[in-house]
Amino acid sequence: MPLFPAEAVSPADAPARMRLTRELGTRRLLTVFVALLAIWYVAGQIQDHFLLSRHWPPLQPDLNGLTVVGALNPHTDYDRNFFKIFTENTASRVCLTEYGWNSIFDPRNGPMCSPQVAGAIKAALQVNDRAGYAMLAPYIRAAVRFLGGDKNAFKEIRPDQLITVPPDREGGKPKTMTLAALIKTYSGNGDSGMMASTEEESNQSASGRSVEDVITLTPEVAAETLPVVLTGRMFTSAQLEEQPPTLLVGPSYTVSLHLTPEGRSRFFQWSHAHRGENLLFILKGTVVAAGYIRDVLDTNEWDLTNIRDKEAAQSLVDYVNSQH
Repeated sequence: MPLFPAEAVSPADAPARMRLTRELGTRRLLTVFVALLAIWYVAGQIQDHFLLSRHWPPLQPDLNGLTVVGALNPHTDYDRNFFKIFTENTASRVCLTEYGWNSIFDPRNGPMCSPQVAGAIKAALQVNDRAGYAMLAPYIRAAVRFLGGDKNAFKEIRPDQLITVPPDREGGKPKTMTLAALIKTYSGNGDSGMMASTEEESNQSASGRSVEDVITLTPEVAAETLPVVLTGRMFTSAQLEEQPPTLLVGPSYTVSLHLTPEGRSRFFQWSHAHRGENLLFILKGTVVAAGYIRDVLDTNEWDLTNIRDKEAAQSLVDYVNSQH
């Protein structure tokens, strides 16, 4: 007698058994697929955790390429922002506000923030803006550290700090002087240095000195002093898409930027801490776009929307794509 006698199967049961076999096979395949998907997801989450929580060293600006800086201008505290982004026609610029100027040049911040020092820097900006911006740069850097929580940032500005003033003509040589020497050079005009809301200043918007935007920072100064969020090497590719005009405005453009893993990590960390603030894209000394961080973004692709300057948008796309 056989150890395992053959099971009697009627012809009528054969189709049902075949369906059962197929269903069992399909279930096994689905189980394997779900298991592989779960492993892939968990591995991705672990990788994302390490990538997004990694501590990155500060970035240096790429003055000959692309630098993306943060404006540190939370919209929840608009009237107390040190910096603001203004867009006029198709051009964007970052400005040191009246509130920011008067907060920096407060005697309580130390002797290097006195009204006399502020007056000298203000005079330099009016007489020789290259010297004025060079003198202002360490104060902008200190303001960035102050906004980051360093309450002694302004007290670290020293009179013997060396300042390099760019040449005023092509082929000229830069001049290096101490901050104290530059302050002495431009002192004596009797100006207290405090920015006030006057009719005269309100008519000087072209020079960047008005109630709303006291001083327009040049793209070079903004790139060198404001916090650098990303540089060109953190983008892998870019595409340009034109949006059709409406009844009220002309065409606009969207630039889709693809980030490297490091760029994604840095951008996620910045957007997590600076939601509701602006970013400025500075390409070879020109502001080509301004972005706004609406939400925390954990993504490999980032869209810059509502750009009005097609030439600037195209230059950004061409530069990113030329790097790879």
